[in-house]
Amino acid sequence: MIMSYDIDTARPRCTLLSLKTDRLRLSVLKKSEAYRVGDYLRRNREFHKQFSQTHDDEYFTDRMQKGYLEYDAMAFKDGNIVPLWITLKDSDQIIGRVSFFNLAYGGMMSCATGYHLDKDYTSKGYMTEALGAGCEFMFKEYKMHRIEAFILPGNQPSINLVNRLGFKYEGKRISYMHINGEYRDHEAYYLLSDPL
Repeated sequence: MIMSYDIDTARPRCTLLSLKTDRLRLSVLKKSEAYRVGDYLRRNREFHKQFSQTHDDEYFTDRMQKGYLEYDAMAFKDGNIVPLWITLKDSDQIIGRVSFFNLAYGGMMSCATGYHLDKDYTSKGYMTEALGAGCEFMFKEYKMHRIEAFILPGNQPSINLVNRLGFKYEGKRISYMHINGEYRDHEAYYLLSDPL
């Protein structure tokens, strides 16, 4: 189940790319928007902790997020990452992020995806809409053949999400990422542009 999107040609000046879906705007943000990103991350720090990469206190400052946004913008322009911050269409408040990274071209044409959502906006279909549209964008605009997702075994909402979107289970990644203080195994899923 892939979601439709439109590229917003009249995008806000604070963005490098903006996609519109039925209810959402997905944007690659400029470094000037670090305060919005910082606010989102601080609001959701405890909620994301059990499933997110381990971060120290400095990560949650606007100053640090300005650096991350600057890096994201350069990597986006170089074709290495597509970092999409999620807002509702009628709001500037960030409610999540879906990113595509580890882009491999040539014979691979593949990438990985990661995502997270505001604690107050779960179970409303927003991430299904955002990730579905993001995958469709990567297939159509970047000509990706394969998108991978790596999920903690106990994260059932995330597993349900990728299943809804048609991802297939592939196997286990041992000691894949440092999460909440320790390296954790992840379950690997994939989505193909042309399903077998």
